[in-house]
Amino acid sequence: MKKISGMQSVDSTEAIAVMHMPKHFCDLGDDEGGAGLDASFQSPKRILVLDGIQDPGNLGTLIRSACAFKWDGVFLLPACCDPFNEKALRAARGASLQLPIISGNWCDLHDLVTRYGMKMLAGHPESSSDGSEKTHVLSKELADSLMSESLCLVLGSEGNGLSEETVQACDLVSIPMEGIFESLNVSVAGGIFLFMLQPKQQTYSRISTP
Repeated sequence: MKKISGMQSVDSTEAIAVMHMPKHFCDLGDDEGGAGLDASFQSPKRILVLDGIQDPGNLGTLIRSACAFKWDGVFLLPACCDPFNEKALRAARGASLQLPIISGNWCDLHDLVTRYGMKMLAGHPESSSDGSEKTHVLSKELADSLMSESLCLVLGSEGNGLSEETVQACDLVSIPMEGIFESLNVSVAGGIFLFMLQPKQQTYSRISTP
């Protein structure tokens, strides 16, 4: 069986597979009255928000990590690549078909945050140079202090980083590094954030395992 996109014609094709959009996916651009949020999330505690992630391999890997650490879903802001791109699906290893994925704009995200009383954090490559109180260093102490809160974690694009709207709306959190590099690949950094900030019951179950 071949991909339709790679065919010159269908004259000699023996079979064509049609993929229906998974029920866990919702494009809020087609939604009325916020029904998509209610259908996708029920009192979410952890939502991963991707802001302009354009590399399908990174996007798929982040979805896979979010699923592995029991986050409740993924919210895609504009300029993100298609989560059902072939490379993204391959990197996600099936997580795209298990985790709720919502595509929407900033108004939709603010609706989500307000509706469920969520705190917004954003991964940032380094601490703010002006000593802003909004900038924190990722640590066990910080993770413990946020354990009982509902969180949205925003990760920015590979090239441009966080959008100005994200910087203004979120508390910035950086991963402490002592090496010569200033930042990590977004999927690597995302995996660290997702593990450290994973839901309470998931963290405790891992700690209590002999």
